[in-house]
Amino acid sequence: MEEKIVILGNGFDLRHFLPTSYNHLISILCEIEKLPEKKEIIYFSDLFDGIFKEKNKWFHEKIIEYYHTESLVFDSKAIQSIQARLKENSWFQYFKSVDENKIETWIDFETEIERILFSVLEYFESVNKGEFKKPRYEGINGKKVFSVPISLQKEYFKNKLQISFLKYFGLFQEDNQNLYIIENFILAIGNEIQYFKERDFFNLLYNKLEEFIGIFNDYIVNIISLFYDNFRLEKKENFILKSEKLLFENVNQIFSFNYTFTYNFFYKTDISNAENDFLREIKVKSKKIEDYYQFVHGNALLNWTDYKSNNLIIDLCKMKIVLGVDDIHDSLKKHKLFQFTKYFQKLHKQTDYLFLKNFESTNGTKSGDKYIFYFWGHSLDYSDRQYIREIFDLIENSNGSKIKVFYHSISAKGDQLKNLLAIINKEKIERFMKFNILEFIESTPENLFNEL
Repeated sequence: MEEKIVILGNGFDLRHFLPTSYNHLISILCEIEKLPEKKEIIYFSDLFDGIFKEKNKWFHEKIIEYYHTESLVFDSKAIQSIQARLKENSWFQYFKSVDENKIETWIDFETEIERILFSVLEYFESVNKGEFKKPRYEGINGKKVFSVPISLQKEYFKNKLQISFLKYFGLFQEDNQNLYIIENFILAIGNEIQYFKERDFFNLLYNKLEEFIGIFNDYIVNIISLFYDNFRLEKKENFILKSEKLLFENVNQIFSFNYTFTYNFFYKTDISNAENDFLREIKVKSKKIEDYYQFVHGNALLNWTDYKSNNLIIDLCKMKIVLGVDDIHDSLKKHKLFQFTKYFQKLHKQTDYLFLKNFESTNGTKSGDKYIFYFWGHSLDYSDRQYIREIFDLIENSNGSKIKVFYHSISAKGDQLKNLLAIINKEKIERFMKFNILEFIESTPENLFNEL
């Protein structure tokens, strides 16, 4: 028996012209941050006709072409809740300050997290080793404070980038002449800093990252999800269905690296009869298909915040989205900073599925079974190497099985192939392609319907 398994990445959402890329998120969050406080009615134009349109003109036009954007009105209390948290979130404040050419994708985002952690740890270790001076004692209005003169910062820090990290994430505050260390993160006896409370500071960084993940969660629930009910029905032909045939009709299993409900809405319901209250209905849909459609890195939750009352209630323990680094440097492992990794978060948030468990026997693959694995909208990046290697190993031990990779452009195909070569040895890649075990297919509507 031949089984078809689809692996979905962010390109799947983008194919539906949903603003789910990293740059889309940051652009819209910047617009939310600067909205007038307590704005009662928030339209599509309030969030999408500024920075987003300027940076994504073609995508903006496609959204309008495929969705009734004139009908989009966002929940003002939900947006105000996001706005209030943005102003206090150090990760957002840092990321919005970074040049967009430096962080273009979610992969770049993950890389930047590790770079920040490494730089902060490097500061602590350098000071502890005496390579840089500790902040000096200074009495101000009878209060004990420790500061670094800005004019002498080369004696205290590695470079300006390190200073920037330490300021953004709250170890130091700055005035015109000095940087002042926050006393919560040091133990001082007399006029001397004895040591830094490194664990407390890294816990703060993690809690702020979780808060940022919560903002991202609410972006999906309160902005992305509203697009589903406003899809232009005349666009579904040759896009979602063709001659009454839905995409995915011949698929046996789907694994998604996304956090959204795009598949649930477009391909598991009749969108011509969709209810308006998407947020209520999606709960039922998700439960019905959870065995067939699995979220590899968790999914957005509907009710983890209570923004409808006067008091904002946030329960970080309910968060299900996994968003972190693939792994951490050995120096970071010594300090047990595993909470920033995806594998820790998957276990801690209980989102970790036994990937491919239904397709393997104790001795490898199920006897006689053949599989076709499709990657759609997935970059095949090194950060997901664990899953990719599992698939290649399964295919290698299964006669007649294949891997097919959808690509949307020649340059994207080249990037996907380069990423694969960084994960799988080139001899195996060459052999798989020579014998048509590995195939790249352009993601045209015709090809998608023929294959899926």
